[in-house]
Amino acid sequence: MELSEFEFKRERKVGEFVQDFINLLKIIWGHLSRELLRLLIGPLCVMLLVGYYISTQLNLNADYSSGEIVDMLIIFGVAAVFMLIIGVLAFGFTIEYFILLRDRRDLLFSYKDIWRSFKNHMDKYFRFLLGSIIVGIILFIPISFTLFISALIPLVGSLAIGVVFAILGLWFFTAFMLYRENYYDLFDTYTSAFSMLKDKIGEYGLASYVVTFLFRSLMTLMSIVPLVIIGLLAYNYVGFNNDFFETYVGKMLVTFGSTMLSVFFIIYYMLSVISYGIIYETAKELRFGEDVFEKIHKIGRRGDA
Repeated sequence: MELSEFEFKRERKVGEFVQDFINLLKIIWGHLSRELLRLLIGPLCVMLLVGYYISTQLNLNADYSSGEIVDMLIIFGVAAVFMLIIGVLAFGFTIEYFILLRDRRDLLFSYKDIWRSFKNHMDKYFRFLLGSIIVGIILFIPISFTLFISALIPLVGSLAIGVVFAILGLWFFTAFMLYRENYYDLFDTYTSAFSMLKDKIGEYGLASYVVTFLFRSLMTLMSIVPLVIIGLLAYNYVGFNNDFFETYVGKMLVTFGSTMLSVFFIIYYMLSVISYGIIYETAKELRFGEDVFEKIHKIGRRGDA
């Protein structure tokens, strides 16, 4: 399938969401990963340095005082903030990539176009992030109650929890896209996104969960083999003892592990945006019917010609 043949705006069932996600990913994966890596190489290098600094602070032989424990918590907190920043950047860059992909229907754009588009809408990302924090606080209690009830249900409960998280992710993504594309202002975008998704919220949530489950499983399978090999090598040549973090190999493993965790975050956000984007375009088409009007307009133009 060529990119020009891919239909972003059409109604889909659950199986079609999965198939279209795979088809689109086959076309764009090389271009997507290459261009986003160019944008994120700087933050990844910073994360590499942060990981190495953490490795120099770990010592299983040390008897940490309360003040040193607080310092360690601050260090890990800073590392978590860096990972959050990398995740936000990866999410934002992939959103701009998806919008360029949908509008242009080709792969002739580069990381410079993605950065330019992201920079032009950076204020919207910041405002939406603040708005989402407030909305998240408001929803914390009802969502926690829903997850608690779901956890009590044997077997089906874990599936229900996964679908709930998928629905939340899709809802926030849809709200941002409606805000980013100027359909609604920030005050109305959350309720409008829910209104757009609610008629098929179960189907959309299940489709999103299935897709995320597939690529999360694939990422786990891809990572478990090298991690087992690295673990065996570290155990055989160094050994996991109290002096492990004092060795060169121990420091390198901590540094490598923090960097790989950041890479997995990036890949997860990239794939999430693509899957959410396909569902968003379907829901938006059912709401606004833009593709129908475009086709009518094209027919009219052919008739005039």
